[in-house]
Amino acid sequence: MGRPPRGAARRVGGGVTAIDGSGVQGSSPTGGGVFIVLEGGDGAGRSTQVRALLLRLEEAGRATLHVGLGRSALARRALAAYRRTPEGGVRTLALLYASDLRDQAEPVRCALAAGFAVVADRWSAAATARCRVRGADPGWLAAILPTEPDPDVTLHLRASPQQRLAREVRKRGVPDFWESGRDLGLHPDPLRSFVRYQSLLDREYAREAVASGARWRDVETAGGVEAVRAAIAATVLDLLPAGTAAVTEHG
Repeated sequence: MGRPPRGAARRVGGGVTAIDGSGVQGSSPTGGGVFIVLEGGDGAGRSTQVRALLLRLEEAGRATLHVGLGRSALARRALAAYRRTPEGGVRTLALLYASDLRDQAEPVRCALAAGFAVVADRWSAAATARCRVRGADPGWLAAILPTEPDPDVTLHLRASPQQRLAREVRKRGVPDFWESGRDLGLHPDPLRSFVRYQSLLDREYAREAVASGARWRDVETAGGVEAVRAAIAATVLDLLPAGTAAVTEHG
């Protein structure tokens, strides 16, 4: 599936910014399926919004499939082990991500063909960002990570690294070793390491936004959980048939 042409960012309402001027339409070749990815760093509220979106879609009568980075039966345990002791280098990490996403790709294609709404908690953009900040060669990385199926829309939940840090401290006390990039030796203080690492990821997400064009939308999270939920629902509604308009009517 080709990407739309690159262009300037535009405001599309509800705290959502799209890159480029064209609209986003569900693009599954059969069955009317739609592939929605939520991206964002730890503390952005991504997993909360994934759960809320799945519930809304199901209440609206839409069959759903929940996938995401690190969720495949093939690679899930290996990725968890790597996070605990990341000694294999960035090539090992990239190959694990490639295996993980490719293992999930065929179920996603089948679900789209059957008309499902597929919702991913992170996908290839997160894999790309995490590997690039660890020094992976961009060309090699692009060659091994799957490009299909291509998301109909990627919703990137935006919050500053400092805002995300505050949320993580309230939740965990000390940020996660992996999500604070402590394997990179950015700073001996885990809090400062978190901010530096998340800032590096944000730069990579900005690259992905340009490459994805209109299929990438930034969702500001400063307005709170309910405002983000409403913005996501309004965006997703544009991708679904009229019969699923109830996605915006359930709190």
